[in-house]
Amino acid sequence: MVDRRILSLWFPRLAAERVLRQGRSLPCGPLAVVAEVRNALVIASLSAEAEAAGLYLGQGLRDARAMCPALITRTAAPGAEAAFLAHLRRWAGKFSPLVATEGADALLIDITGCAHLFGGEAPMLAEAEADCAGLGLSVRAGLADTPGAAWALARFAGRAAVSTRSGDAIAQEARATRSRAPPPGGGAHPCPPPPRPVSPRPARPARRWPRCRSRRFGWTPTWWRG
Repeated sequence: MVDRRILSLWFPRLAAERVLRQGRSLPCGPLAVVAEVRNALVIASLSAEAEAAGLYLGQGLRDARAMCPALITRTAAPGAEAAFLAHLRRWAGKFSPLVATEGADALLIDITGCAHLFGGEAPMLAEAEADCAGLGLSVRAGLADTPGAAWALARFAGRAAVSTRSGDAIAQEARATRSRAPPPGGGAHPCPPPPRPVSPRPARPARRWPRCRSRRFGWTPTWWRG
């Protein structure tokens, strides 16, 4: 049985590079595609130049302009981006007849039994990357036996862990940690003493009333007698 092989092609700058391909009159400079999220404009896609300037996805547009005053912005167009990805899906049909879109910026290709047509998997990947470079697109590829593994390799293989927290957030957390620390020389706060054991209350003996014989009721308590 032939092992299944799945190729994931991820285009991390798809929206921004689509604008760059079509915007021939676009001025030179860092480009960001912005979208409205919860009544706020945030960055949805970045060009390579904008990423080099320190901008990141999800950043507020106001903060991004403060960091990069020369930033060029365009509004996101989900319909146009989906159509562009559909064109890329037809292009990827050269590698396999089984091609599907994956989200808004990736393709999933089942290349089982197709790699030998290109001389192997490595030449196939090299041709895919060369075609994308000719189209002006950044691409990251992941090849594995399952779709999930290919997806993960395309996005995270060879990348070091990067913290998205700013220095202000880390400094605020440090101050909060120092405020919770014990005073110098005071040591840790002592633990409260354990609760004292409570002994169970002794059961009260049942109260018995003295009885006396009665001709009518058989018996009556003594305090009923006159």
